[in-house]
Amino acid sequence: MSTLLSEFIHHFTSTEKGGKLRQLIDESWDTIPRNNEIQALKSYLFDKGVGVDFLNSTVAPLLNSSTFHVKFAGVFCHKKPTIQRTAASIAANPGDTPGCELGDLLTLFVLLDSANKLHHLSGSLFQAKVKPKLDSLSQRHLYDNDLEFKLPANLGAHTRRMPTFDEGRGRALRYLILNPDSPNKYVSCRHTPWGADYQHRWSTYIYNLLAGNEGLPARLANSKSQTSWEIIVDDLLGVAAKVPKQKPARGTDIAVKIATAQFNSFLSSEVQCIQTEEPGISILMIIAHKHIES
Repeated sequence: MSTLLSEFIHHFTSTEKGGKLRQLIDESWDTIPRNNEIQALKSYLFDKGVGVDFLNSTVAPLLNSSTFHVKFAGVFCHKKPTIQRTAASIAANPGDTPGCELGDLLTLFVLLDSANKLHHLSGSLFQAKVKPKLDSLSQRHLYDNDLEFKLPANLGAHTRRMPTFDEGRGRALRYLILNPDSPNKYVSCRHTPWGADYQHRWSTYIYNLLAGNEGLPARLANSKSQTSWEIIVDDLLGVAAKVPKQKPARGTDIAVKIATAQFNSFLSSEVQCIQTEEPGISILMIIAHKHIES
């Protein structure tokens, strides 16, 4: 664990008193109609008074300090890419369609130092569901079983390997359940594999993501080659990187370039969401920036 991540985690966890942060994170979904996955996500990323805007006005001020600024930001993709299952995947676990959606929302925690160097990047890819029910057998096999898949042409048509469960697949691939079964009224995050039926609140996921113990790391220090998960994350970030920039990008990592080009300054919510018509996965990016050297 990097020194800066340890410093941020200490700062973050010291701000939680009486469950206030978790309560606000759960409340960020209040008043958003949750009977359509795509419209619900668009509202969460774009609408005033809820979602990203609500988190920036209520949670971020509790976390901002003389050392760190925290900003919630969104990238909304109007069109979803369809991936193709490989022949080997279909032979091992036949589905109902040759292809399916890769996901609906990529969540990422991005930690930067004052020089815009990336110290931590971790997150999960979610398939959004109105109810805790899977209608697509191919989708279930993609997350539960498939070892690889093929990207659509606009994302390069590459064949990508899925992380195994030993590599953290259960932390990388999730389901966002907008209307869980009673008595749980809160938006929840259900783990892969689906059959395990393990889930917790959206607020628990986001809290633990910022506490450094959720999501699958998408950057590993001193690694000589990218992991399969890092490659998939970069594929999905590539769509956001094509959106016309608000400001000149800084840093060398694609996540840093998007954060600095689209959502800087980190203390301002003037620009907190962008959108693109190019097929891709929408992104919720939580940016923590150390703005001074201690």
